[in-house]
Amino acid sequence: MSKILSQQEAFLKREQLVSDGYTIIPNILKDPLLSKLKNWSTEIFNRVPVDPKYKYQGSDIHVYTEKAWNKMDIKADEKRFPDPIVEELINYPDQIQICDEIGLENLKPRDNVILLSKPPFGPPLYWHQDFMNWDHPEAACPWPTVIFLSYYMNDTSRKNGCLRIIPGSHLKRDRLHDFLPDAHSPEIQSINNLDDPVFQDHPNSIDVPLSAGDLIIADARLLHAAWPNETDQRRTLILAWHEVFSFQTPPTWWEQEIPNVIKHADPNISCPPSRKPSKYPL
Repeated sequence: MSKILSQQEAFLKREQLVSDGYTIIPNILKDPLLSKLKNWSTEIFNRVPVDPKYKYQGSDIHVYTEKAWNKMDIKADEKRFPDPIVEELINYPDQIQICDEIGLENLKPRDNVILLSKPPFGPPLYWHQDFMNWDHPEAACPWPTVIFLSYYMNDTSRKNGCLRIIPGSHLKRDRLHDFLPDAHSPEIQSINNLDDPVFQDHPNSIDVPLSAGDLIIADARLLHAAWPNETDQRRTLILAWHEVFSFQTPPTWWEQEIPNVIKHADPNISCPPSRKPSKYPL
């Protein structure tokens, strides 16, 4: 099997993920699966209107592998249902190979995808981070433990609502951490003033424009947002959460110091879920 990335390219992508909280591998998702996903997601959004509650996210549709769905005790509806295409994406060979080349060890997909689509002239997405284990020593890991793998179905730019990120915010406390409501909570969803600080510009933020089929991998702790969609065309994202590595074991390639809070943590420690950073990031 030929390499997608050279050894040096893979090293740099891994270093960027660790230090900046994200990395991009261009042109990974290709036809016929890319076109299949475009048509599939378009058909869904043509029949499922965006709930006003999710106007900033654009939508909140969760689609599961058949294996995951069969373990659940819920009834399918227009926002929660199984589809075989999810397994096609999660098991997409080039994606698996890229993750292996970068060194994402013990990668465990959560066996579902989230469809997020910003409609024409949709508002911006607020600043937030998606990590949910902030009271656990895992939050202090200098390597990622929860990541998303995402593809846009359209080329993105600031004009149609591209991603915005604050590099390094997964490891260093930012002033946003002190006042942001929990991600996707009723509190933040109910904000009606686009001048609210949750939408503000940030001196360290950068735009991340992507082409359809580019793979972006990002740490769940990374602060991110999106610009409004100022076009008359829908902008769609397909996102899949994965766990990676195993607490407390560092990656086999890790050569830096391991924080004491991780080395000396109780391996059986359990903490209630929390979306609000406390003593972490470091």
